Amino acid sequence: MKKYLFGLGAMVVGAGLMFVLMHGEVSADSKPEPFICSERTVTDKNDEEGYQIVIYHCQVGGFKCGLTTQGGISCFKKGLFR
Repeated sequence: MKKYLFGLGAMVVGAGLMFVLMHGEVSADSKPEPFICSERTVTDKNDEEGYQIVIYHCQVGGFKCGLTTQGGISCFKKGLFR
C-alpha cells in the first residue's frame, strides 16, 4: 500500500511540475504572424571561376532563420540569450 501511495504522489508531483513549466509555452493566437524574408548575394572572387551564394534571412514570430542555396540552414529563437 505504501508503494502505491508513493507512486501516486510522485505522479501528482510530476504532473504539477509539467503544468507549471509548460503553462507559459502555449498560446492560442488567432492572428498568424507575417513571414518576412530578405535576400543577399555574396560573391567569392578569390576563385578563378568565382561563385555566388544567395543567403536568405527569414523571420516569423520569435524565430530567425538563415538559408543558403548550398542547402545550409540555421535557426534560433529570439530572446533565448540575453
